[in-house]
Amino acid sequence: MLKDFRQVRLQDIADVSEVVTPKIVSEQITLASPAEKVMTDFNRVMPITASKNMQVDHALQLMKTQHVRLLLATNDQGEFVGIITAREILGRNVMAYMKSNDIPREDVLIKHVMIAKSRLKALTMEQARQVKIGDVMETLKGSGEQHVLVVDNATSTKKICGIVSASDISRQLKVGFDVLYEAKSFADIEQIVTHGRTI
Repeated sequence: MLKDFRQVRLQDIADVSEVVTPKIVSEQITLASPAEKVMTDFNRVMPITASKNMQVDHALQLMKTQHVRLLLATNDQGEFVGIITAREILGRNVMAYMKSNDIPREDVLIKHVMIAKSRLKALTMEQARQVKIGDVMETLKGSGEQHVLVVDNATSTKKICGIVSASDISRQLKVGFDVLYEAKSFADIEQIVTHGRTI
C-alpha cells in the first residue's frame, strides 16, 4: 500500500519566529457557561461503542487506545443497551462476577458487568443548553459518577446525542476536578478557575 505514496520534501524553518493564533478568540468557558459547551457532541464526534459481547479486557484496551473511560454498549442490532466504564472493569465487579459464576476472567463480557440503560439517568439536550457547567459538576459530585449522557428527545425516536464528562470539564476549565471538589463555595471555585489559585 505504501508504494502508492512518496516522501514529501520538508522546508527549513530557521527563519520562522511567529506562531499563528486565532483571530477570533473562543469564548471563555466558566462554571456559569451552559453545559452544552463542554459536551462531546455525537453529531460532530463519533461515539466510541462496543458490542455487549466484547470481553472486558478487550474493552479496557479499546478505552486506552481511544483515550476514553466509558464505552457505549450495543446489542447485535447496533442498538444502545448500556455503558461500561473503566471503573466497572478495574473494580470489584469483574472479580465478583467471576466468583459467583465460577468462570475465568477471559469469559467475562461487557454485558456481565455493564450498567444497563434501565439504570441510567441522562440530561436532555434542552437541559444541556440551559443548565450551567457548575450544575453538572454538582450533579456528578452528588452521584459519584464521572459522566452524564445527553439525550435528544426532540424527535419521535430518542437518541443518545452526547456526553459530558468530569475530565472534559476539568480540561476546559484548566483545573483538576478534584481541586474543584475541594472548594467550599461557588466563590472559591470561581477564584480557582479565574486565577488558577488553590484554596
